[in-house]
Amino acid sequence: MMEAPYPITLNLAEKSVAIIGGGKVAHRKIEKLLLAGVIPTVISPQLAKNIDKTKINWIQDTYHRKYVEEMDIIFACTSDHKVNNQVKAEATHFQLVNNTSDKTNSDFYNLATLSSDDLFISISTMGKSPRMAKKIKNEIKEWISKRFHKEFE
Repeated sequence: MMEAPYPITLNLAEKSVAIIGGGKVAHRKIEKLLLAGVIPTVISPQLAKNIDKTKINWIQDTYHRKYVEEMDIIFACTSDHKVNNQVKAEATHFQLVNNTSDKTNSDFYNLATLSSDDLFISISTMGKSPRMAKKIKNEIKEWISKRFHKEFE
């Protein structure tokens, strides 16, 4: 668990981002990264059918350190906790890793977000309950939409 988290919003436009894994969790991360203007490198022997291969850099292989040596941010999204922990253990102190299978072994959490042209709202449960964060996000979205006639992406 992070003892003293510091909330920030990152501009990933010039960053190298890797996703280890090609399943459902990886798909969610890919979709959010694409919206942020990032073309992620995905390392996985297989990809879920709903992952568009034309929008990513796909390395069709299992995780090997050599694939992520130059990456700034790494999402370890495999169903193998041992591999996810290995990704985190092998990262340099310059790399930020999100181990999706172990929030206590991660450098950051993802947030539930709402965004429009001039507003960005994020909700975090410190990795404890993504479902609750999503519920809160939807309630805030509904309230702001009604109160301020604001549309969100």
